[in-house]
Amino acid sequence: MFASEIFEEARRQVRSSNGIAVVIADNEPISISGIRSAVEDEDDIQILAECQNSEHLLHAVRSHCPDVVLASEEILRDEDRELGALDRLVSEVDEARVIVVTNEKDPKFLESALRHGAKGVLQREWPVVQIPMAIREVTSGGVWLENGATAPVHEQAPAPRKAPNADALRIGSLTPREREVIGLVCEGLKNKEIMHRLRISLATVAHHLTSIYRKLEVSDRTSLVIYAAKKHLVTFS
Repeated sequence: MFASEIFEEARRQVRSSNGIAVVIADNEPISISGIRSAVEDEDDIQILAECQNSEHLLHAVRSHCPDVVLASEEILRDEDRELGALDRLVSEVDEARVIVVTNEKDPKFLESALRHGAKGVLQREWPVVQIPMAIREVTSGGVWLENGATAPVHEQAPAPRKAPNADALRIGSLTPREREVIGLVCEGLKNKEIMHRLRISLATVAHHLTSIYRKLEVSDRTSLVIYAAKKHLVTFS
């Protein structure tokens, strides 16, 4: 049995319902309480464990095989202030989608979280009603980047070295089909899923992505999602 099959079997065994299985991790008990209260009345969301450090979080993820991990930035940072625990978490169980809860406003942190494998970022100052919305979004394969989180990326990003209209020219060169593909990538769809959604061949999907990467001067899917957030090519939740 492959590791993914073992994971899915464990996932089925630990579930007591068909809801979205969630593990919460925060070093502040009051924050855990706030997250719990935000989802406890949601019939489709089930909290399996609550953790207050990265070691307990890894143990809980291995034991419970959640769909979503909602973890504070403080829990996910290592001694060097990098997101080392997030790396370990994603490599340990990449089927679990991680949403980072933070007070951090630096746009570089948003990019770093996405590059380390997070599927969403929640600002603590935003209404708690967004918590269940974010959980459902990443469970469906999307990426949760609130307007409040993506706006600073756009507003504080360094001025481009090229001519002021360089981005407009790049974006303007995209075809309608390429914009569709960008939207689906930002929803978290893989190439085969895009193929079925748009009813085109896998080779055509790959061709569109190659063209998009070249036109926008990005190197991979994560870079594309970040670029789309900065330039508002798609509307995130």
